[in-house]
Formats: sequence, C-alpha cells, structure tokens
Amino acid sequence: MIQRSPSSVPALSGLGVLLARQGKYQEAIGAYRKALAIDPDIFEIQMNLGLAYFKMGNFRAAKEPLRAAQALAPSNAQVKILLGMSNYGDGNYGEAAHQLEAASAAQPGNVEMLRMLAESLLWSGEYPKALDVYRPLLEREPESAAVHMLAGQAFDGLGRHDEAIAEFETAVKNGPREPNVHFGLGYLYWKQRRYEDAAREFHTELANDPQNSQALAYLGDTEMRREGNSEAAAHLEKALKLRPDIRIANLDLGIIRSARREYDAAVAHLERAIRLDPRRSDAHYRLAGAWKSMEKKP
Repeated sequence: MIQRSPSSVPALSGLGVLLARQGKYQEAIGAYRKALAIDPDIFEIQMNLGLAYFKMGNFRAAKEPLRAAQALAPSNAQVKILLGMSNYGDGNYGEAAHQLEAASAAQPGNVEMLRMLAESLLWSGEYPKALDVYRPLLEREPESAAVHMLAGQAFDGLGRHDEAIAEFETAVKNGPREPNVHFGLGYLYWKQRRYEDAAREFHTELANDPQNSQALAYLGDTEMRREGNSEAAAHLEKALKLRPDIRIANLDLGIIRSARREYDAAVAHLERAIRLDPRRSDAHYRLAGAWKSMEKKP
C-alpha cells in the first residue's frame, strides 16, 4: 500500500498515468486525487487529472483541475486547448472561445481546434470574429460543407442574408447529405418568404433524415402558409412527437386547432408556446382569441 506522504506523490502520479494508458480513467482519477491531496501544486498531475475527466467525457469536472493547472502554468498552450475544448463540450461557448483564441496562435495548423473556435464564437454571438476564423478554415478546406454552413450562420447572424444563402447553397452543392445542410438553407429561404424553395429543402432534409424534428416543424409551418392546414398539421404533430419543445410547432398547431374550433387542444398548444418563449406576443394574441371563442361557445 502506498503511504500518503510527500515521497509517495511520484508513485501515485505514475500509477495514475499507467491506469490512464490502460483506459482505466476512473481509477486513474482516484490516484491523481490522492497525490493532489498531498501536494495540489503539481502542474502535471492537475493536467493529467483534467485530461482523465476529459477522456471520460465529463467536461464539467475536467475544468476544475485544468484551471488549477493553468494557474500553475499560465502560458501552457495544451492546457488552454483542453480547457477550451472542455468548455466547448460543456456548452460554455464564450469561455471556450476565450481559451481557444489564446491557444490558436500556438497551433495555427490545428484545423479541429479552429473549427471549435469558430463554432464557439458563432454560438456566443461573436459573428465578425467567427468569420475571421472561417476564412483560414475555408482556405484549408474549400470543399467542406460544414465550414460553409458555419460561415453561412455567421453571415445570417450579421443580417447579411444573401451571403448566408450563398454559403449554404455552396454547402448543399459540396455536401448534399451533410446533416442539417438542407434544413439550414430551407430556413434561410423561409426567413425570406421563399416558401416554395424552403419546402423543397425541408423535404430533401427529411429524405436524408426522416426524424429531423426541426425540418418537420418548419415544413409544417411552410405548408400552412402555402396551402392551408391539412398537410401542415400532420408534419407539426410528428415534429412534436419527436421533440415536444419546438415552439413554432406548438404555435402553429394552436392556430390550426383554433381554426377547427378545437379550442381545448388549441389552448394547450398555445400555452406551451408561451412557456417556451413568454416574450413573444404572437402566442399571447392567439391564446386570447381562443379563450374569447371558447366563451362564445353555446
């Protein structure tokens, strides 16, 4: 049994490394934590502990030891990358972008890191910075549908809709089976009220992925705007079976049920739409109309 004294720290650290190499990350974590309980100021052990959590996919737990490692070695690029990737995995995109930006100068050829940085900037609303990262990505991968999709989302965030559509059209051409590529292009057409074009892209996305709930929801909305409620309701209902929290599907079904005088069902959908986004007035207005119609029922 290893004694818990300063002299046992190297043995515990070495045991952790050996276990991690065997893929026994939980056991490795136990060894690293025992070593850190004796001496918490060892960069390599804090780093390895964070890496073990990272390898397990426990990105939130990885951040604590990685922050400790960064405090011990602020200029270490590998810690910045791991901390950035852990924040990315945990959905903390602003902090991920901060760490990955700092690390990118050290590894300018790391395409995967650049893609994570671009996505983190995009999802934290830093659209101009995101485009600055997309340009070198596009130089390295000019035929990548995923990279053109990311650029399209950044242009859309900046309100540069024609450029956004052009990027998604290129993405569709380069990768017609890329997940969500047709939905993304269809959504941009939908925003421009190009409903025939939007419906075509939503149908194509569903041919690639019949379980794409967003494509079903927006196809339902598009069909409601183009042709009326009969086909639209089926698409919207299927979307909600897959994902009950899609606001537009709840709103549209509330409108359809109200038009059919199915007021109880309409109210349920409209109340759910309000819970999903209470700030928007459209569902409130429709709900008030449904209540008023219910009061007039004989």
